[in-house]
Amino acid sequence: MTTTAATRGVTDQVDAVGASRVEGPLKGYHHQAFAVRLDQGSPLAKDFRWLKLREPRSGVLWYDMRWFRSEDELLQLLHTRYGGMLPRVPQVGEQLLQGQKFTFLAFIEGVTLDRVRGGRAGRVPAHYLDQIEELFRALALVDAEGLVAHGGPSPGTDCGRYDLGTYPERGGATGFLRALTHFTVAHAYQDQQKEMDELLDGLGVASAMLDAFERRAYRLTDRPRTLLHGDLHRKNFVVDRVGDLWTIDWELALVGDPLYDLATHLHLMGYQADQEREMVARWQRAVGPHRSAGAAEDLPHYLAYKRVQSLCTDLVRTASRLRDLPEGDGAAADRVRLRGAAILVRRALVAAREPLGLPSVPPMDQVESVFADWWYRNRPSH
Repeated sequence: MTTTAATRGVTDQVDAVGASRVEGPLKGYHHQAFAVRLDQGSPLAKDFRWLKLREPRSGVLWYDMRWFRSEDELLQLLHTRYGGMLPRVPQVGEQLLQGQKFTFLAFIEGVTLDRVRGGRAGRVPAHYLDQIEELFRALALVDAEGLVAHGGPSPGTDCGRYDLGTYPERGGATGFLRALTHFTVAHAYQDQQKEMDELLDGLGVASAMLDAFERRAYRLTDRPRTLLHGDLHRKNFVVDRVGDLWTIDWELALVGDPLYDLATHLHLMGYQADQEREMVARWQRAVGPHRSAGAAEDLPHYLAYKRVQSLCTDLVRTASRLRDLPEGDGAAADRVRLRGAAILVRRALVAAREPLGLPSVPPMDQVESVFADWWYRNRPSH
């Protein structure tokens, strides 16, 4: 592994744990991470085979609300207080480095669920659905009340509308979803607001549409406070060598309405229609009638929010990637990148059309043209 400013902290940790092999960096948005194979002589080798060592990426923006200060801290708390209750969650360890403790996670050897073969395209084999249902059941059993004090509102959300720790006493499920929506519309993209407004306007999404979406009227059923993973998708499930499903990347964990976890899961998994219905039924069975009360009526509201949020996130991330690309690869490479950007964002536009009340979605060539005009004005060389 080459030592750079971005990896020097991880390199020091590699030396401290006694590694025989380092692989990475691994794919990840919020952190730069490496898989570390321990040397047989490492003092940690009796408990761990592989570790995941990482450090935060500088300048990374968070587009989702979260409650806990770090994934390591949450998982350590879960293992300490609820050991064995949550199935197949990475173990947390500690090691000294220059007199200071640092934490690390066990690296799960396997493949992510999106790479598993054997079922029809887009379908998840039933034995993995069984394990996802088991996870939802376990999350519902965790005493979320005891976790609230170990977190706090997302950084930068200081307008007084984000104390998710008071759910459901303050605002209930309706207030919970309104807080999520307000965070997305008013806070999550502050640093990119100008470029987002410019691109949305070119795509026919007026800022008034987002304001109207935030103010829309609805009333949700209150459900008990529950620990939420917040990001359950195919790349956050790892299948190990014996077919067990591990849940990783707890960085976006929350405490709140359990229906939000289901909605996020359905939105990100892209189940076929029959498997989506099956997963809703499995979730209801897993969390029980009290936590699933009103789900049929309320789920569409959460799914509408996720579609609008995805449009904003896909737009900003796509623009950021394009802006950071230097010139020099040629017109053909530019066209490929712009077409890829257009496909991603137009798909999100189609999904968000109904929640936002868009009269129509621009054709692919128009979406590509909007990004091309924006990109050529904002490339580093300009």
